[in-house]
Amino acid sequence: MRIGLEILVSGRAMLFRPLEGTTLTVGANPECDLCLPVEGVAPVHAVLRRDGTGIYVTNKAAAGTGVNEESVTDERKLADGDRLGFAGIVARLRLQSDEESHGRTRTLELGSSQVEPSFFLTVPDIYPGRRFVIDTRGVAVGGDPTNDVVIADPFVSSFHARFVLEGNRCFVRDLNSRNGVFVGEQKLREGEVRPGLPVRLGKTQVMVSTAAQGHDAGVQLVGKSEEIVRLRELVGRVAVTEAPVLVLGDTGTGKEVVARLIAERSRRRDKAFVAINCGSLSKTLIESELFGHERGAFTGAVGLKQGAFEAAHRGTLFLDEIGELPLDLQPQLLRVLETGEIRRVGSTQTFRVDVRLVAATNRDLAIEVQAGRFREDLYHRLHVVAVRLPSLSERAGDVTVLATHFLNHFAPPEEGVSLSAEAMTRLVNHTWPGNVRELRNVLQRAVLLRRGNVIEATDITFPASTLTSRVQTASATSSRTLFEIERDAIVAELRRHGGGKREAADALGVSRSTIHRKIEEYGIDVDAVLKQ
Repeated sequence: MRIGLEILVSGRAMLFRPLEGTTLTVGANPECDLCLPVEGVAPVHAVLRRDGTGIYVTNKAAAGTGVNEESVTDERKLADGDRLGFAGIVARLRLQSDEESHGRTRTLELGSSQVEPSFFLTVPDIYPGRRFVIDTRGVAVGGDPTNDVVIADPFVSSFHARFVLEGNRCFVRDLNSRNGVFVGEQKLREGEVRPGLPVRLGKTQVMVSTAAQGHDAGVQLVGKSEEIVRLRELVGRVAVTEAPVLVLGDTGTGKEVVARLIAERSRRRDKAFVAINCGSLSKTLIESELFGHERGAFTGAVGLKQGAFEAAHRGTLFLDEIGELPLDLQPQLLRVLETGEIRRVGSTQTFRVDVRLVAATNRDLAIEVQAGRFREDLYHRLHVVAVRLPSLSERAGDVTVLATHFLNHFAPPEEGVSLSAEAMTRLVNHTWPGNVRELRNVLQRAVLLRRGNVIEATDITFPASTLTSRVQTASATSSRTLFEIERDAIVAELRRHGGGKREAADALGVSRSTIHRKIEEYGIDVDAVLKQ
């Protein structure tokens, strides 16, 4: 099941934008998750939010956000098929189920009696974004073009394996292949395949997922480079353990993707996955978000609140930007990791939780420890297993694969959208300072603003990011102050440009005098920043 917005221009479906996280920002700013660079669209026009109770839209524009025939200035709950208006852009909320084995996507209407297939086969390296339905007839996989899934791998036999549904279980059978079928590390002639475990045919990895895993079952590491192949193998080994994992990498490299993959392939795959961004919460709220609070614990605590640890019980908790966790809260996190017990804010009672922790940061925590900003004991408790993500410049050969993947991801299936050779060359020659996230946003914008079904080089644009646009977008979903958001943006660019104030100013779209003034105003120690 995919949940997302179908964007219409002059009545024509131009883009399908999935809701992949808990929030989706919509606006004219390039930092928005859904960038609509159209006259009349506010820098941040609206925020879509989903939780266990439904999907909501919160207006952020002075002119309001259209919901069906009404202009809304507050928050509204949405239903499948609701129409949203952002100035001249119309969007429909859709619940969709992919049937790529039939080459199309159908829309599930509320109350539909159709049953969604229960098992799917995915081949991320060859068919990124596609799912093949596994049924009682079975799915034949091999190099011969008569197979249901054709794999061009010299180590895959012409008729290598068949995946078949029996009852409510999925089985794989080796069809007398030369190199065998491996499920995890075990070679099988025939056996059950548990959803989430990697299956290797020759040098190609395939995956069985279930409809119950929902939208997130499609998350994957796309690419064929040596760097991404090694990373994919490491994630598969790490996932089956219960050890805490520290995911390291630059902004935009896909740290949350890795965290979700670890959860999907773990023994906790059918339990909750809860994500918290430690850098997006104010210091006054983060304790409550992590551990929950009792009614009356502080001003505004009108009821009992379940914290992230409690919500992730028996599942996986992902703490992004763990390096931003306030120093005075780090002992509480360490205590939870060591004892498995939490206490809500305002309570004297503790209770146990069973949580697999995955944390991520773009900082060097060893340097943070030396500087006294991160506890050494917590660092060692988190750093049991480290997974480091390469930047897109380190895996530049994956740009074409990723571009095709995102094109399939965003283009309405009936439109047959493709990239021209010149457009692909323009993508390959870009330096991608924003990594995979930047590439994703560029393709999304090209799909939306294309003039035909072939995306030309002129449709590929790289809009400048500014300090103002970053602050506007981040403040729409963050509890941090504008001071904190602006300061963090400046620090990030100083770090990225090796302390170069002129380069940081250019990247933020401000003058050199402005960057000097703000560095002094915010008390930023450039030398200390470079050591982080």
